[in-house]
Amino acid sequence: MLKRKTISVATHMAAAALVLLATSAAGPAFSADKFPNKPIKFLIPFNPGGQSDTAVILLRPGLEEKLGVEIVAQHRPGGGGAVGWTMLSQEKPDGYMMAVTNLPHIVVQPLMTKGVKYKTEQLAPVFLYAQSPGGIAVRKDSKFKTLKELVDYAKANPKKVSIGGTGKFTGNHLGYLQFGQMAGVDTSYVSFNGAAPQTAALLGGHVDAIYGGTFIFANKREELRVLAVATEERLADFPNVPTFKESGLNLIGGIDRGVTVPAGTPKDRIKMLGDALRHAASQKGFIDGMEKLGFHLVNIGPDEYAKFVEMRRAQYMKVLKDGGFLK
Repeated sequence: MLKRKTISVATHMAAAALVLLATSAAGPAFSADKFPNKPIKFLIPFNPGGQSDTAVILLRPGLEEKLGVEIVAQHRPGGGGAVGWTMLSQEKPDGYMMAVTNLPHIVVQPLMTKGVKYKTEQLAPVFLYAQSPGGIAVRKDSKFKTLKELVDYAKANPKKVSIGGTGKFTGNHLGYLQFGQMAGVDTSYVSFNGAAPQTAALLGGHVDAIYGGTFIFANKREELRVLAVATEERLADFPNVPTFKESGLNLIGGIDRGVTVPAGTPKDRIKMLGDALRHAASQKGFIDGMEKLGFHLVNIGPDEYAKFVEMRRAQYMKVLKDGGFLK
């Protein structure tokens, strides 16, 4: 009897061990259908230390709190963001990789830059968290005290006014083009490879004005005079600066910063990521950090963001066509 009982206990113990081993090999003790159930990659298509990198750093704590998994930053710089967005477009659409994306970049880049291997439609909007409204600024000692003075001089002196911007077919360049078309002025565009050299050129007297983001103006407010901003209403940070609309120019835009995933990602996962990003973007640390950099914060989810992209696309196409860059 004793021998048979011993065998029976051993058999049960072995069976239990097999069940435990099988469970362990299968992974965590939750449903395979649960999302997310592993770390999520947050792709940054620019170099470390930039504004997109800072945004991800500030978003990460709230995302991890809401989603319950690790958020892993991954940098893939190159081609003005094209390398990273191409990588995202080819990723499995399962919600485990999202990326910082900028407008107008993801719309205009595939149209105007040779060799770009992704299309706007391959990136699904998830959340829009910040905007860098555009505007025109001059040095504090400039002879142009108002936008009207600059416009009147430019009309009387075609090509004489030089305006610096960053790159070609970027947010700054498109804003510059739109300003020229609306104001009916012919000025000279000088392209720089970043906000720092653009601002340095203005302060050094190498250009008459710059078309840039308000975050530049916020950091150099003691040295610059902002003539107009491309917003619906005056900015709280620049209460004395008029909008372009106040001068009769319906110019609204800048660089819009958001998050996208590969097209085809299930809608329920996009919604979950959007909700988590909204939570993260509502945290005091994110708000304070981004406002210190001069960003205008927004809180726009997937459906509204998708409509926003289409609205911006129509705006960009008109500017490019009116400028003779597209047929």
